[in-house]
Amino acid sequence: MKSRHSMRKKQRNKNIVINSLIAIVFALILIIGGNLLFNGSKTADEGDSNSKDNNIETNDDKDENADQKQETGNKDPDQQAKEQKSKQNEDEPNKQGSSDDNKTEQDKQNTDKKEKNAKKDKNKTEQGETGKPIGTSQSGPHTSSYDKGTVDWNEKVKAIQTATGLDDGMTIWRMENGGGPQKSIGKVSPNGVSDWMYIVQLQWVNQKGWKVTSVNKQSR
Repeated sequence: MKSRHSMRKKQRNKNIVINSLIAIVFALILIIGGNLLFNGSKTADEGDSNSKDNNIETNDDKDENADQKQETGNKDPDQQAKEQKSKQNEDEPNKQGSSDDNKTEQDKQNTDKKEKNAKKDKNKTEQGETGKPIGTSQSGPHTSSYDKGTVDWNEKVKAIQTATGLDDGMTIWRMENGGGPQKSIGKVSPNGVSDWMYIVQLQWVNQKGWKVTSVNKQSR
């Protein structure tokens, strides 16, 4: 009797455990299934919402493009041509302005170049030119002469004129020894000028004549 009662009790406990496990599994199935259904419904709603938003934006774009086409289509061809020409005319001043700027810059560069050349010419005139011996008709040992009208005197004058650009009307203030037997200094001014003069230094070169070594402008 006792053994049969014990077996029944064990069987009853076993059934309770099995039923409990079945209940737990069933509850888990319900919970998981409910979550899947809820998430699927939420995703579908979001998809519908995005689709509606996209459709609204697409419709707005279509309406805007339609308005632009309608506005363009309503314009008279002559009016469109006038507007295009007006736009071109507005752009032309900018191009012209750029061209004028380039022209102004080029003119400025040309002016600067001319001023530099003029300044160079002025300095060249004021300082005179030095160069090669002018040649000579004298032969043999050379003796510098300071007597007006002699061959050596005339060749000194010719060298000075060549260096300064003065003509026969120049005023010769003085012709003197330049610090050696073959050196001379001439002090001359253009005709009619008395407030300044050229100081011209000369060096004799054998068989080649007088050579100007320096020309300086100086007040009298």
